[in-house]
Amino acid sequence: MLAAFVLALSQATPAAATCAPAAGFVGTICTPEGSGRHPVVIVLGGSGGGDRLAPFARRFAERGYVSASVAYFGLRGLPSELTLIPVETVGTALVEIAQRPDVDLRRIGIFGDSKGGELALLAASTYPDIHAVVGLVPSPFAWSAIPRPIAGAMPMMAQASWSIGGKPVRFVPFDPVRTETGRDAFDVSMERHRGAIPGAMFHLENIRGPVLFLAADDDAVWDSPQQSQIGMDYLRAHNHPYPDTYVHFPHAGHAFLFASPSQPQTRFGGTAAGNVAAEAQGWIVIDDFLDRALAAPATPGT
Repeated sequence: MLAAFVLALSQATPAAATCAPAAGFVGTICTPEGSGRHPVVIVLGGSGGGDRLAPFARRFAERGYVSASVAYFGLRGLPSELTLIPVETVGTALVEIAQRPDVDLRRIGIFGDSKGGELALLAASTYPDIHAVVGLVPSPFAWSAIPRPIAGAMPMMAQASWSIGGKPVRFVPFDPVRTETGRDAFDVSMERHRGAIPGAMFHLENIRGPVLFLAADDDAVWDSPQQSQIGMDYLRAHNHPYPDTYVHFPHAGHAFLFASPSQPQTRFGGTAAGNVAAEAQGWIVIDDFLDRALAAPATPGT
């Protein structure tokens, strides 16, 4: 009871944070009040591109994290399309953040939304300095880049969304079939290419910390519950030695964490009430997970 009260109080009274354009990578870095070394949360947005999750970085900083929203396409100096994005984009941000005197390098987490959740899982599987992962409606395997239709043009061959060391990451092809919703197209593609999933799975067993999967039961973009369950099953099959967690929200759509009573984000699934409720519950789950996963190491003798 007391712990729940303290958590609710901390959420109701966030501390001040300072945000500025990042140096060394494209994005925004936000810092909390107070001296000393702080845990870190890297933030990756989804297929909209740009630096749209800078407000999330500010929110994490208000809770005591040094937080960086890292853009990976759609801005000057970055690829214009979500195709062959180097995972080293995250690696560069990690190197820059590691040089800061106000960060605790033992306590680095990463948060990714949708395709950003896909990239977050890939990055955490690649860089051992990452010790906690929050995947918001993510995929634990690589989907291909989603081609933008061009009138009169021939369909393009499927291309990788991601690259490592200049080489494409294996993927499950997305077939741009004509369906009522994007979710239907992903469902058709997953069924057609189910045999490609094992080869496109990220090496989640390499992640040196717990993973949190958050899914939306009424996701109208892709099947985040099934994809999250695939990720959990993989981690269990590989005896991942951390307290991984899967939480799914009823009546919630793909964009539930962006919902508010005035803008419930039902375009991407969910009901207005379901999305608003999931937004509030989702942040409680995220905050609790990161507080536990990135807690300061116990001091000897305490």
